[in-house]
Amino acid sequence: NEPGIIYPAMVIDTTGMPRITDITPSVTNGGAIGGIREIKIIGTNLGLRNGDTNWIYFGGVHPIIKDIQNSSITIYRPKLSNDNYNKSIDVNVTDPKLSIKSSNFQYMVESPGVVVGDYSAFNSELRAIDFDNQGNLYALFAAKTLLKNDFAGVSTFTALTSANLLQAEYASTSALCFGPGSNGRTLFIADGQSHIARIAIFDTLNSKNKPVLLPVPTVVTALDFDENGNMYTAGNSNLYVADTSVGNSTAPTFTSISGYAGVNKLRKIRIFKESSSGNQYIYIADSMHVWKGQLSGGSLVMGTPIVDISTHTDLNGRYINSFDIDISGSIFLCLKNDPNYSLFLVETDGSITPFYKDPTILPNTVDQLVWGNGKYLYLISGSLRSGSSYVSGRVYRMTLDRNGAPFGGRTFIH
Repeated sequence: NEPGIIYPAMVIDTTGMPRITDITPSVTNGGAIGGIREIKIIGTNLGLRNGDTNWIYFGGVHPIIKDIQNSSITIYRPKLSNDNYNKSIDVNVTDPKLSIKSSNFQYMVESPGVVVGDYSAFNSELRAIDFDNQGNLYALFAAKTLLKNDFAGVSTFTALTSANLLQAEYASTSALCFGPGSNGRTLFIADGQSHIARIAIFDTLNSKNKPVLLPVPTVVTALDFDENGNMYTAGNSNLYVADTSVGNSTAPTFTSISGYAGVNKLRKIRIFKESSSGNQYIYIADSMHVWKGQLSGGSLVMGTPIVDISTHTDLNGRYINSFDIDISGSIFLCLKNDPNYSLFLVETDGSITPFYKDPTILPNTVDQLVWGNGKYLYLISGSLRSGSSYVSGRVYRMTLDRNGAPFGGRTFIH
């Protein structure tokens, strides 16, 4: 018998298939390094039909889409599995009408961060942290203990114990800062009293680790240093400055700074010197506002707040728990009472948006922000719920694409 009719293979028209030609930030520039918030896929025929985005794969996950055009697709930084960070991954855009991959591109996404301090077994609330110039982390707990962790978060050393921190008020510490002092590693502690504790830190525990209480004319909940070692302090009212004598005197002179009306429930202050103008500014935050004022001698020029949470209807019920600034003066906010996000950025147009759109990238139980050295921003959870009780928190180190504004007090560490 003659063979049956053999039908020709079906021919698929591939002329209109999506094609990826590039991704920005480019791989030659490191790909999506830490801190990159958006990624753009560039190519042809990328305008997917009927808004169907289930055919976009980024390292094996479907990313959150910001915008789709024929020539580009903009996505928000995706949450990848840990084994897909810091390595080459596949990016695919497939025509929904076809069952084959239409375009494949190799890309790399840097890990957004890592836990460098896990104190869940310590059973005491983490109150404040600061860093030395090598990136070692100093964490002060309500149990009147100061722990030192190395940069990798591996080794831990007990720098101070309750024998060194006898005063009961250290349980409410709100600020911990390195500053000037004779031994080169001097910590200053603010805990809501009318004094600041100055303690020399050594590599071994000894009798020299005793606090010196420096009297201040106001209750102090926040402090910071400028690059010259001058200390700025504030609580619920009045702003004071003292020169470098805070590093060796038992009674340094604190001078009131005019132009400051006082802020209730003060969260934090930061001193920032603008590189382009040489002007020195102070940022002051309470639970709802951030002010920026220019410091000039013993006076401060400060107008209306540059951040007012109450004017953002989408942030109703949130409040500022902490903030920090990068090298350009951009403001990072730690907002409480948000169900999904902890870290926000004040955009150039004044809007306040989550730093990463995907809520699963960063921890959402954050109480403090502290910029370490260079491009490392630390998110601090003072305490975490475990069943019906709270346990000690964690420190999460974010890797960003920018440096933070330098902390002047660390200038004096040696």
